[in-house]
Amino acid sequence: MTGRSGIYSVRLMGAFRLLGADGNRVEVASRKAIGLIALLATGRDGERTRQFLQDKLWGSRESSQAQTSLRRELSNLRKILADEPEPLLFTEGARVRLNLPKIAFDIPVPGAANEDERPEPRGIAEFLEGLDLPGEEGFEDWLREQRALIQAQSSAWEAPGAYDPAPPLPVHLVDLTQPAPGFEGRPALAVLKFQNQTSDPALDFAAEGISEDLIDQMSRLRWLPVIARSSSFSQDLATTDAKQVGQGLGARYLVEGRLRAAAKGFQLAISTIDSENGQVIWSERFGLPDSLSNESLAPVLNGLTAVLGARIDHAEQSRAVARPSTSRDVNTLIWRGRWHLNRMSRADSRAARELFDEALAREPENPEVLVQAAWSMGWNIWAERISPEEMGVWTRLARRAMQAAPEDGRAHAVLGAAEMFQRNNAPAIRLFRRAIELNPSLPQAHAFIGSALNLAGRPDEAQGSLRTSLRLSPNDPFVFHTLGELATSYCMSGKWEEAVDLAEQSLIRRPGYWLAHLVKVNALARSGEAKASKDAALQMMEQCRGFSEADIDWLPYVDPDWNGYFKEGLRRALEGCETGTP
Repeated sequence: MTGRSGIYSVRLMGAFRLLGADGNRVEVASRKAIGLIALLATGRDGERTRQFLQDKLWGSRESSQAQTSLRRELSNLRKILADEPEPLLFTEGARVRLNLPKIAFDIPVPGAANEDERPEPRGIAEFLEGLDLPGEEGFEDWLREQRALIQAQSSAWEAPGAYDPAPPLPVHLVDLTQPAPGFEGRPALAVLKFQNQTSDPALDFAAEGISEDLIDQMSRLRWLPVIARSSSFSQDLATTDAKQVGQGLGARYLVEGRLRAAAKGFQLAISTIDSENGQVIWSERFGLPDSLSNESLAPVLNGLTAVLGARIDHAEQSRAVARPSTSRDVNTLIWRGRWHLNRMSRADSRAARELFDEALAREPENPEVLVQAAWSMGWNIWAERISPEEMGVWTRLARRAMQAAPEDGRAHAVLGAAEMFQRNNAPAIRLFRRAIELNPSLPQAHAFIGSALNLAGRPDEAQGSLRTSLRLSPNDPFVFHTLGELATSYCMSGKWEEAVDLAEQSLIRRPGYWLAHLVKVNALARSGEAKASKDAALQMMEQCRGFSEADIDWLPYVDPDWNGYFKEGLRRALEGCETGTP
């Protein structure tokens, strides 16, 4: 849609664009401002109440904060448009409205400057393509409904068969054999339109909606390029083989799904395919309730996102390790570092850090390198119980990672971990919660909230977050840590049997994990199991060579009495004293 003299032009189909009254492009960088314009454009007479805009765009904030944010966004828009001859919007008390007679849209808007004109062909363009407001569920729900409405109306705007699908873009414009720019050579993922196999055509929208929601969720991983819905939904593995689909989308990994009826509710069958060789690298079935509501689907999608991210991460680590060791590009260094980190030995931890240090030396401002280097340093500090000076280096690195990747939940989580280990629990928990707003499927952030609450002496509150982390990533290589933290919370709450069970589950996965041993010893000693606690203590000393009470002192409890609590339990066990609940 081109600009016209004296009239603004707003494009809402595909990537948002605003042309000023002079025909020149007006840059609107704020996603909230774009959302605000779209909300007004779809309102009656181009008008919405302030409360409606606050609920949709800042619903996750307190009312006073939402009011301030709306005022600031409106003020910023006015500044951007200060040189325009006509105002774009008006504020009238509790209402905000667009100057519709002075605006042409690419969708039908009653009262707009071009309301009598037929919309231009939109092909496979999507309404507000690529716009995502993490944490603002009200806006996401509205956006989903608006897209469905526009798709339903499209038959009235375009005659059937009037527009043939466009041919693929020529290679000189976009080479799909090359990685997506901005993702450091990492492979792309495409979520294909899920198939409705329930025999009820009315559920077509549900199958498609689930796949669309999964695209939104996967996009929040940040480190993984995700192909837009408008492209991935145009492909079908039923008629084209995986290699061709992958080449056509420029995606290495394809996700397909099938919604089926079950004895109770529905079943969602998911498969992830490596398009280069056609192999299924992961498949699973999930039970869904009858309602298929947003509330019931949210935990399933969060868990699915976490598992998919972990599976693709593992696949890429395996590829990197299989490459010749002489390959030293930054992306290979990152994946090799991740592979070593997941081996969880001290030697591998040091090897990982060396690889991330090399990547950091090559590209010191690369957001992914900063995030991965900060994660590596954090696990190294946990494994080695490193000095406060090293903790400061970690905090500075984590802060650089967050500054380089402010929309990446992992960066917020790793900075939160650095703050937590310095006993700054309140800011740490805020950072973890922000990480979850950005990526609800980030299991580490949920686990860290549990750890922070344990360290703050609030174990009963910690258990919900820790169980959420387990639900999101039950097969994570570091799940032993989450199980150990959950065991700690039960031990601190005086629930000895549960603490022992969880500690043993942690030790099955990591026999040398000293904290799980310590919790098991304490729970047995404090429950009166003198012989069992002494045996467990001796086993701990055998498995954890080099352990001392200084390791317990290193744990950053806000109240040091908890450090004393765990030391006392260990002493009781070693002395073989029978004691009851303290």
